[in-house]
Amino acid sequence: MRKYVGERVKKLREAQGLALEQVCKLTGIPADQLRAIEEGESVPAIGVVIKLSRVLGSRMEGLLHGGGMVSESLTICRSGESLVPEQGDTNQGYAYKSLTRPGTAGHLMEPFLLSFDPHSEPGVPISHDGQEFVFVLDGEIELFYDGQSYRLARGDSAYLDASRPHTFHGLGDRLAQMMAVVSSG
Repeated sequence: MRKYVGERVKKLREAQGLALEQVCKLTGIPADQLRAIEEGESVPAIGVVIKLSRVLGSRMEGLLHGGGMVSESLTICRSGESLVPEQGDTNQGYAYKSLTRPGTAGHLMEPFLLSFDPHSEPGVPISHDGQEFVFVLDGEIELFYDGQSYRLARGDSAYLDASRPHTFHGLGDRLAQMMAVVSSG
């Protein structure tokens, strides 16, 4: 899926006649990072997808899942069904998987399962439009938010304004998992 996200970003950018450098200036994303995303060599963090969707005039789910839209007001995804392959490690220290069926129209929120390798380096705090609700499913996670550090353990949750700098990092010696529900606007 990483390859397809990058292809969609590049096609949207080119369709609008925007140079890679123009998109970088508008989003604050370094050129080498955007180039790696477009070439399928790098997995964009969720915040990066939101920034790109804003500049390219797309919805977040459009960049993640493509254009095929299913018209349903209720979406059920059964346990064990393969929805979307897990995205590889991001430069924010986590891998993620969308928890909704791709292409469902009208979603104002996007749910993700994030997995944190505690041996990864912490990501640089980023900000983007929207809000986030997170719930720690397993392990311990450090939340850096607006210059402060918070330790979250299994069962803890946080609701945050994503326009303030933030990042998450796994703690301890085992994989930590967190559900994140992100609204991009």
